[in-house]
Amino acid sequence: MKHIFITLGIIVASFSYSQSEEAKKKITSVMKKMESIPPYSCDVKIKLDVKFINIKERIGKMVYKSPNEIDYKIKGFAFLPKKEMGATSADLFEKDFIAISLGYENNCDIIKVIPMDINSEIVTGQFWIDSSLLITKMTVITKDKGSYTAELSYNNIVHDLPSEITMSFDVKNQKMPALLTGDLESYAEEISTNDEISKGKIKIFYFNHVF
Repeated sequence: MKHIFITLGIIVASFSYSQSEEAKKKITSVMKKMESIPPYSCDVKIKLDVKFINIKERIGKMVYKSPNEIDYKIKGFAFLPKKEMGATSADLFEKDFIAISLGYENNCDIIKVIPMDINSEIVTGQFWIDSSLLITKMTVITKDKGSYTAELSYNNIVHDLPSEITMSFDVKNQKMPALLTGDLESYAEEISTNDEISKGKIKIFYFNHVF
């Protein structure tokens, strides 16, 4: 009986290792695909849904050179994402990481990524990846800059770029997560000192791409 349990343990361990290796290969393929995107510019439209901030829809431009070189030009709007989605998620893959398959949902593989670097600002990331190696949803958790969930929609833009990104996040004490904000808090109607937590959303639409 002891030998049976040992054998079963080896089988389970081998299966888990295989699963992890497959998950790592898939997420690495996704990142390589994102890194191959050439420079481009596009128009952007931003809608903000945060309880204590009243800002009308804004339209501007985004110039993309690489995941870490992005310039938003939006007149009269203080908010700029700290990093583009690709750059934020790419931080997870700068050094070695563990990838774990969490199963399948809505025709997507769910993969959790944990950086091996103990000094990494990002604690973990979870990605929903479809059969075309597109990220349809991702959740990023950081040590001290908050966390967010992003849902990505696609509409046949070349290089498989998203046409819309919806970011959802917790807002506590009327402070936005540092990962997402510029000086957006300056738009707050009033600053509360309680511990109320509410949900916020930012929708960014991308169109009229020029490569």
